[in-house]
Amino acid sequence: MHDATPIHLLLAEDDPVSRRFLADALRGLGCAVDAHADGDAALAAARAARYDLLLLDLGLPGRGGAALLAALRADAHAASRDAPALATSAGLDADRRRSLLAAGFAAALDKPLSVATLREALRALLPVLAERPLLDDARAAAASGDAEAARALRRLFAGELDALANEFDTDALRDGALHDRLHRLRAAAGFCGADALEHAAALLSATLHAGGDATIALAHFRTLLRATREALG
Repeated sequence: MHDATPIHLLLAEDDPVSRRFLADALRGLGCAVDAHADGDAALAAARAARYDLLLLDLGLPGRGGAALLAALRADAHAASRDAPALATSAGLDADRRRSLLAAGFAAALDKPLSVATLREALRALLPVLAERPLLDDARAAAASGDAEAARALRRLFAGELDALANEFDTDALRDGALHDRLHRLRAAAGFCGADALEHAAALLSATLHAGGDATIALAHFRTLLRATREALG
């Protein structure tokens, strides 16, 4: 997101690998993320600060996600008392899901979570996470100085996208090469106002960094790569 005030999200997850993956993915979606490894610390944070959304693992040490939410809802002075909450856990059956909804969770998500599942769940609760525009002219002009400079940068950017598409087609992006290309692309996309592609690159980078299955994120990125190139003319 590029709004003045980003979505502020509390993540409570005790597994360090899952916590890192989810935090990176959420930041790629435009959220400001406060991550905690135990329920008591997460509860203290939710009492002190106003969050737009809570993502709570049910098996947290100290205080599980369900107990955390119950304590938060019961605290009339908690800053995030009324924030929507998502439960996460492995092996959720229908009865457990119903009990979690009755306990005040907006939804319950099965682990392991994919980036696509996480994004759809967030979008269902936070309409502000709607698709970004392919090209944001105002943002490009502001980033590059003026409209003429933005047009010049976009001509260069179009060539970069052509080269990147060719690298994908020739299977040249192996090992760490894709990480480096994504890093450079995100900076260029920002200057050119290519919001959707910058967002997709952030998601793909977060997935690769965490060692997760990047199939969905990669397909989404390549689709937006083609669409952005066409929009540039």
